[in-house]
Parts: sequence; C-alpha cells; structure tokens
Amino acid sequence: MAVLTAITTWTVADVQHFARRAGFGLNAADAAVLQAQAPGAAIDAWIDGLGAAYDTTAFTAALATADVVTEPLVSANTAVAGSVDVPAVPGPHPFLVEGANAWRNNLNTAQALCAWRMQHDPYAFQERMALFWHNLFATGWHKVNNAALMLKQFQLFRSQGLAKFDDLLVAVSKDPAMCIWLDSVLNNASGTNIPNENYAREVMELYSLGADNGYNQTDITQLARALSGWSFTFAETDYIADPASPTTKYPADGHFKVYDGSAISPDTRLWWGGSATLSYAMHGTGTISLFGQPLDITSTANGWAKGENAVRSIVSVRGSNCAQFLAKRLLTHFVTTGYSAQDLSDVAAMILSAGFDLRAVMKTLLKSQYFFDPANRFALAEGPVSWLVRAARMLCPSLASANGQTPKGYPAWRLVMNGTTTLDQLGMKLLDASGPNGWKEHTGWLNSNTMRYRTKVAAALTLAETRSSSGTTYPLFPTFPATDWFSSPPATAQSVYDQLAARLQPGPIPAGVATAWLTALWPSTFTWDAASQTKARELAFLILCSPSGQLY
Repeated sequence: MAVLTAITTWTVADVQHFARRAGFGLNAADAAVLQAQAPGAAIDAWIDGLGAAYDTTAFTAALATADVVTEPLVSANTAVAGSVDVPAVPGPHPFLVEGANAWRNNLNTAQALCAWRMQHDPYAFQERMALFWHNLFATGWHKVNNAALMLKQFQLFRSQGLAKFDDLLVAVSKDPAMCIWLDSVLNNASGTNIPNENYAREVMELYSLGADNGYNQTDITQLARALSGWSFTFAETDYIADPASPTTKYPADGHFKVYDGSAISPDTRLWWGGSATLSYAMHGTGTISLFGQPLDITSTANGWAKGENAVRSIVSVRGSNCAQFLAKRLLTHFVTTGYSAQDLSDVAAMILSAGFDLRAVMKTLLKSQYFFDPANRFALAEGPVSWLVRAARMLCPSLASANGQTPKGYPAWRLVMNGTTTLDQLGMKLLDASGPNGWKEHTGWLNSNTMRYRTKVAAALTLAETRSSSGTTYPLFPTFPATDWFSSPPATAQSVYDQLAARLQPGPIPAGVATAWLTALWPSTFTWDAASQTKARELAFLILCSPSGQLY
C-alpha cells in the first residue's frame, strides 16, 4: 500500500533524494540548509517556487549573457542583393532563437537554452515538471519546423505544469506546436468533410487515458469532429524573415483560433502564413455523442472555445481512467516502476480526491512516506537530459560564480549539443521527439549505444574537453576541481572519493570497486598536487560512468 501520509522529519539524505527527483540535485551544503527547515513547508516552497531561495531576478538577468559561443549575425548591411555580411559576434550574449530572431529556427540553440535554464534556474521544480510534460505531450521540431513555437510549448509546460489537469490538457490541445504536430491544422469537419483523427486518437491514447482505456473508435471520430478547425493565427509582426533570405519566414508566436469562418482580427495570417481577414470554415456543427453523452460542439458556454467541452469531458466523464493513467506516469517518473496494483490504486484515488489539481497532487506525492521509502531510493535509471544537467549543476560553477567570471563560466551548451546529435545519441533529442509516444523511461534510457554516449559526455564534463567555434576555443564545461569540487583540500585518496561521491550522489557503489579505483589512480603516497587534481577528474569520470552513476 502506498502510504501517502506526509513525513514530519527528514535527513540530508532525504533532502538529496527529493532534490534529485523533484529538480536536478543539491550539493551537501545546500541540502543541509533545506534540511534545517520543516519538510512540509520546505517542500511546499520548492514546488511553489516561493521564498528568497527561488528568486529568479539574477537568473533572468543572466539570460542576456547565457550563450558564450560566437554567433554569426546578419548585419544591417544587406541592401545589396546577394551580398550579405555575416560577421561572428563573440559571446556571451542571449540565446538568439526567440522573438525577432525566430528566423534562425535553430534546434541546437533552442536545446542549449533549455539546458541552461535547467542548470541554473533557482526554481528547479518548474523545469523538472516541464521536462516531465515534454515527455508525456511529446512533440517534434522536425515536423513543427519552428524553434520559437517549440520553446513556446515548453514555456506552457513551465507556466501551467501545476494547473488542473483538464486545464493543462486544453492548453496543450490549443498549442500551436501541437496543432501542427498532430495535424489539428488539417482537421476539417465542415459539411461532408471527414475529420482528421490524429490528435483525437493520441489525446486519449497517449495523453490522458491510455490505450483502449475507456474509449472506442466512435469516441475518436466524435472527438475529432469536436476539435475540427482547432488551429492558430499570427500577426504580421510575428512573421519574421531571415535578413539573408527574405522569403524564408517563420512565425515567432501563434494565437489559438477555431477556424469557423469568423474574422481573425487583430491577427492577419493563417497558420501556414497566408494573409487573410477571415478564417476558413473547418469546424463541424451540431451535436456529437462522446462517451455516450451528447455534446453541442458549437457551444461557447463558460468562455470555452467551440469543442472545448469535449476535451474537458475526458477528465470529467472518464476521471477514473484518467487518474489511473496519470498515476502510472507520475510513479514511473518520480517514484518507482516497482509499484504494486494497490500503490497505483492509492495514487489514482488521491488524484481523484484532489480534483486533478496537479499542484496538490505533487505536494501530496512528494511529501509522502511512500516517496521517501528507502526501497524507492536509487530505484530509477535517470533520463539523459536530467543526468547531464544534474552532473553540470554539481561540477560547474554556480550561477553567481559563473556570472562573475570573465569569460562567463557557463557551459558552451550549443557546442555540447554538437548540432543536436549529442542528445539524440544519449537517447532524448530534446524538443524533437521522433513520435507522439515520447521516450520510454527507467531502463528504457539505457542500452549499449546510449551508455557509450554517456561516457563521451562524462569525459567532456570531467576531463576539460574543449571545442572551437568561429576561430575561438571554448571549454565545453567550465570545471575547477581544485577550488569548486572540494570543500577543503583532500588529505587522502579516500577523501577525494568521499567528497566527489557526496557531490555527484551516485547509487551505492560497492566498496571493492571504489577501493580498486583509488588503488589504480594513487598506487603510492598521496599528495594533493596538480597530478592528483587531474586524477580527481578521472575519478569523477569513473563515478559518472559507473552503473551506480546512472541511478537517482
């Protein structure tokens, strides 16, 4: 039975377990500060992002210098056709993928921005929830073909990731990237047209109920009709052109619109860029029967969009099925895959009793004795993005330290991504899922190829690998073991290991393995010198690459 009663005391080890699962880790010193607080209040503040510890002022200001890699910029001297000056502007500067720079449409830069935010955002839980929802509502840049819209969706997960689930489900259904990804923009049920069922099928099978769980083919067809015409428009000012290729344009933003033949004012462009004053008539009319209940899909009661009542009925009419689905996903990501049928039932019942209020659900789950049960500690294999970001948090300078350095002490995340191939090889191509079913978690993250690339990234992080961009050489990860990794100079090889293990927090490593590592690295007298500092890097590499280093 999942004991969902809240804990009343906790240890530093408990705090670190919580921080690994509900964020991207805390070092021992920061964990001790949190442990001094009552767990209930501390977990509430962590989830809500309230209090001085979660002030994002410095983080927001640092975004202006977050990208340390040189960036080719099109200059203002573009008057002569075919003659474009493209100088390399040295970093640091903002990640140039949003707003007026949407024409860049660069997945590599968008991934780098997300990684930087996960690493440095003091409100780590917001980033963790965004990553969780990105896997559940998996969407791919390769079809959306718009980095700005993908980042807009990721921001939706940040801002509404703790809303009521039916509100989040509606928001995702209206999201421009999702509308393109699962063909809502092509769903036309006006007149005798047959609706496109892609989104209606996946919103139930993958996003809210699970396969064959409370719906049938008739429900899919009826829901598709209800959601016909769900698309988006954008304003002329959102339509951004590449100065070097003016015919290449991308919308930097999109605004939800039901295409029912009505005016699209104040916007001027349809989803594919065509200029218009009226939307196409694509929305179906009349009444449907969904889950055996009649629904008027032209109703705008409660201020809802036409057909929105159908999306909300997934939760209101099939609440028990939906709660079971959500319970499975939350347990798999945050607690354990070894849950029993009773555990699943208990968590689903809690979700129902909370009225699908995700904030209340997460507070109950993450405060529970069940979550902190020793059997659930290091019971999950960590996903590659979380694993990499957590390692960077532990081994790279803090936000304040990095911002005070010259050059800035931030990872060169765009170069780490290596043109997006790094995350792809690690097993999670962030912002570019290969299909709407997302990525399998836990042991699904690990195979011979993904482990090979984990070792490559671990080497880049721990062994001070560099890479060049526009003639400038950058350390991929700014790490300083002699000063940053150790609270005091180690007096013994064992002290090097103890401090690194406390920082990296792998699962339990057999004592014989640790002893063998230390004997191989320091076969004779230990001296804390430059050679030992290099060996400390090698030891950090071994810990990250070990089987225990994949658990959290």
